[in-house]
This record gives sequence, structure tokens and C-alpha cells, in this order.
Amino acid sequence: MRRHRTLFLLLAISMGLMISSSLMADTVDVNKAEISLKVAAEDNQKVIIAAVTTAGKPLANATVNFFVKRTFGNLDIGHDQTLDDGTAAVSFPVDLPGGSTGQIQVIAVISTPPQYSSVRSEAAFDGARVISHQTEAYPRALWAPQAPLVLILTILILVAGVWCTYAYVVVQLIRIRKGGIL
Repeated sequence: MRRHRTLFLLLAISMGLMISSSLMADTVDVNKAEISLKVAAEDNQKVIIAAVTTAGKPLANATVNFFVKRTFGNLDIGHDQTLDDGTAAVSFPVDLPGGSTGQIQVIAVISTPPQYSSVRSEAAFDGARVISHQTEAYPRALWAPQAPLVLILTILILVAGVWCTYAYVVVQLIRIRKGGIL
């Protein structure tokens, strides 16, 4: 009987916790923040500007982290605190490679205040360093279909040296045979 009371008590406590957590989830601020990204020029320098709004009004004093999407993760390019107009800015990474089109994918994430920490925005911008395609499909390397010229020349010299040694031995055998020694 005592065991049943303990189980009932544990069940009642867990149900109460679930109900209270669901009620708390309903009372959380429903105003979702939004981030809009754009590129502008300030003081002869290219910058990325994030405008943070909540319920159509600017969100001041929020920390925004800026990232650039790379092959194996996101590269942190800076963070800034939003001003009274809800804008935060970092300098544009013009030295990053942007592939053949010169385009990079920028991500802005709010880190503080905590209730908006899940808000993020992504946008693609032109202006990064353009990487040209290689015209040669394979470089001349040991692992490529075309070997390096120095390696080919070295092998040819070694093989020629071996064949010259064979020829020298054959010529010596012919001279010995003509001399009548054999």
C-alpha cells in the first residue's frame, strides 16, 4: 500500500511539473524578433548591416553575431550591439574566397537577450574574392595521371644508363670473340 502512495505522489508531482511548464511556455513573449541583412558603404568601407526588429519596432541593445557559411562550418566574422534604431554592423570580409561567382553566405544570429537567441537570418552577398577555375584538370604530381617532368627525366636517364651498360657488355663480348680468346 505504501508503494502505491509513493508512485501516486511521484505521478502527481511529474504531472504538476508538466502542466506548469506548459503554462509557462504559453506566457513567453510571443513577439518574434526578425533580422534583415544588407550591405552598405560607411566611411569608404563595405559593411554588413543587420536590422533587428520585434513587433515592427527596433530592438536596442541586442548582441548580434555574424558568420560566413564555409564548407566545414560557420566562420565567425564579428559581433556588434544593436543601436537605438535596431542596427548592428560589421565590416564585410572582402578577403574571403567566394568561389567562381564571388558570393558569400552571411548568417546573423542574436545571442542576447536570451529570449531571442534562436532568431537567425541568412543572405547571400556579392563582393568576396573571386576564385578562378584551374584550366589544367590534373597537376603534374606523383598521384596524378601526368607525372612531373623531373621524375620522367630521372627515370629516362637511369634506364638509358642501364641500356648503355648492356651495350657496353655486348660490345666487349664481341671484341673478345673476335680476338679469339673464347
